[in-house]
Amino acid sequence: MKVQILSKKFVKPSTPTPSSLRNYKISFTDELAPTINVPLILYYPASNGNTAIASLVSDSNQYEKSLEHILTQFYPLAGRYIKQSRLIDCNDQGVEYVVAKVNVQLHDLLGQGVEAEELNQLIPCEIGAADEVSDPLLAIQVNIFECGGLTIGGCCSHRIGDGSTIASFIYGWAIASQGKSTDGICPSFDAASFFLGRGLDKLALNLPRSVKDAEFKSMTKMFAFNKKAISTLRAMYHGPRASSLQLVNAILWKALIGMDRAKHGRSRASFLIQPVNLRGKTNPPLPRQTFGNLWGLATTQVKSGEKMAFQDFVDLLSGSIRKYVKDCGNVLSNDGYQVIVNPFMESNKTISDPEVNFCLFTSWCKFPFYEADFGLGKPIWASVVNMPLKNVVILMDDKKGEGIEAWVHLDAADMPIFEHDSDITAFATHSVQRHELEKKSALPSSFPSIEVEPVVTCEGVAFEGELGFVGDGSGEGLTELLELVDGGFFSIIHIAFTQTCSGVGTENI
Repeated sequence: MKVQILSKKFVKPSTPTPSSLRNYKISFTDELAPTINVPLILYYPASNGNTAIASLVSDSNQYEKSLEHILTQFYPLAGRYIKQSRLIDCNDQGVEYVVAKVNVQLHDLLGQGVEAEELNQLIPCEIGAADEVSDPLLAIQVNIFECGGLTIGGCCSHRIGDGSTIASFIYGWAIASQGKSTDGICPSFDAASFFLGRGLDKLALNLPRSVKDAEFKSMTKMFAFNKKAISTLRAMYHGPRASSLQLVNAILWKALIGMDRAKHGRSRASFLIQPVNLRGKTNPPLPRQTFGNLWGLATTQVKSGEKMAFQDFVDLLSGSIRKYVKDCGNVLSNDGYQVIVNPFMESNKTISDPEVNFCLFTSWCKFPFYEADFGLGKPIWASVVNMPLKNVVILMDDKKGEGIEAWVHLDAADMPIFEHDSDITAFATHSVQRHELEKKSALPSSFPSIEVEPVVTCEGVAFEGELGFVGDGSGEGLTELLELVDGGFFSIIHIAFTQTCSGVGTENI
């Protein structure tokens, strides 16, 4: 895949930011955020069969104009961060805006086997190139594919906002692109009044400014847990109701600990952090439209040599989240800031401990990325990219909102161990999922009524046994069965098709 830059410029707010808003003081929760650009790519198929590059470039000008408009409401994004003063200079220097042409079709990118590293070409900046005065706080890249499909890729500095802030901005920009009023989109810029800056140290993820300077080769793969997989995990768990997210997290953490044990030849302690959105959880509640970083860290630990089953991981993770959410009610009290600060301090100490396996799981589930309609319809997929991080997992909803896609970032040398973990192979698939843009099932719609003898031996973690079904002629039952196989739940041993409608014998495949 080759990406050719067609244009690059800085887009400024359509209305200049008043001088009274020039200096935007960041909060101490902003100070704690790591130095990183948060990436996101949204994927859109061709609209109305339009494949002419000139026409599509012209359409991209509409997104530029709507970007100018929405930046008047999200004006800090067009400024620059001043490290020494710990403030955003809202000087309207602008958001970097790139238009590019890609020499493949969008469905080629969405097919199986795409490397996450390739996706980095669809965003306009390096993941670690943040926090310098020359770095844009937000950068956008519109990529036009040969088929007329496009992607909108962006990078937002974590110094200025979290996933909730990014989702709010994307929603506002999409509304503006449709020509609709954005008067109802009113971000609140009062975070520093609740969490006054304290000159705190950031979360030390230690990303290099350029991936070329990384001390290890990173690898990222997406592991998809579909609705059936999550239902099976829920059936395996015997305890208080656990969220789908924590069921998936339990499998992922268990696999990471197993990977670490295989790598080091012994069981090391493991320390996991999960960011928790503070909006709506404090007393009194902070406005949900509050701009910036409003999150704390729920921490969970497993001791060296401790024996843990799936059930134990779910209980541990769910319990740490429940406890932290309860503690969040006190963060606005006099000493409440310690509820936020102490886990960050503990995390920074643990990251550098050679005897601890440090993991970070962050959830973007429930953020409305799949609702971002820029006049093209809703996206058919949302993804991140390869990031130079180890033992970091970003979790996102799938398109239907029924499954979870886990983007696992590891040292490349560790990925083969992780992806062959028995739980991962049983419950997840690590190829990019087939989306609506992909070819439809090869099964003919007129497939005859079939009766399948007990055909599939189920040798997963969850259960063992045999499975059979009777088709109704549509082929849908067989499609579902094959999806289970494709999802890694079953190994096909034998399938026998009997055409009961014609009475002709049995055909084995």
